Amino acid sequence: MTAANNLLVLGRDELVSLEVKWTDVVDVLEDAFRQKAQGLVQNPPKPALHPRPDSFINAMPAYLGGADRAGLKWIAGYESNRAKGLAYINGIFVLTEAETGRSLAIMDGGWITEMRTAGVSGVVLRQVPMARRTVAIVGAGAQARRHLEMLLELHPSVEEVRAFDAVPAASETLLALAGARRRVVATSPVAAIEGADLVITALTTMLSPRLTCDEAAPHAVLLPVDYEVGMDPRASEGAVLYAVDDLGQYQANAAEHFEGYREPDGELADVVAGTLPVPSSGRRMFLNMGIAMDDVAFGALCYERALAQGVGRTIAFP
Repeated sequence: MTAANNLLVLGRDELVSLEVKWTDVVDVLEDAFRQKAQGLVQNPPKPALHPRPDSFINAMPAYLGGADRAGLKWIAGYESNRAKGLAYINGIFVLTEAETGRSLAIMDGGWITEMRTAGVSGVVLRQVPMARRTVAIVGAGAQARRHLEMLLELHPSVEEVRAFDAVPAASETLLALAGARRRVVATSPVAAIEGADLVITALTTMLSPRLTCDEAAPHAVLLPVDYEVGMDPRASEGAVLYAVDDLGQYQANAAEHFEGYREPDGELADVVAGTLPVPSSGRRMFLNMGIAMDDVAFGALCYERALAQGVGRTIAFP
């Protein structure tokens, strides 16, 4: 606990310097989903603003009762930023002391988002029986990089990585992370996913046509981390299991997103708790929209590490 008038500030460089391992990220997020399954989490659907075309700003509060942690992420995504040399995602995360309501820390919300999103996919992969030989990633931005980093650290059995991006050089840059593994710059999204054991779509603009994933391996795991941008509703229809990270968030977005998608079978929390069995065969699809609970769980971990390591700057606040 910091002094009553101190606020810890952690920018991207400070957060990176903590050298948090992917195992630690997945561990803390898996615990958060266990708390959710026990009814210990308050995670209201995130409201969205749209100040410009192809933009959003979300307010994302959550409270984890099992860990007694609370926080809020104020996060924006602007497609037009690319032409300005700016990051697509920008924002802040504020960690709040649940006992008193005072602000403990403020962090780079963009980095928190990158890490926790891939970490939730790591939770999925812990729970799902699957082959992990061939990975296909459609889109080669920040989320693609984080997912590949996570996969290579936690699942060394990956033998081949394929990537497709509208900019082939971006695919090449992404695949450089795969080292000595077989690397394929795909000529199309369909070519990327053909026969793949794991399909990840990480796009920011709608793919046309979207992927039905019929070309993926018969027992593939499908991970769209871009809402419905990359995968066609038929991907959900063809899945023996279709789960989301939060049914409340999914239903709140149904009027704007997910047209044609079938009703989910349940939540990732149910899978973690063992109350939603995952079939060992057939395509399994997990649509993780990104919920505030993830940010609070991972942000609290970063806060604790920063205090222990003496990382970050403190400012008088209020």
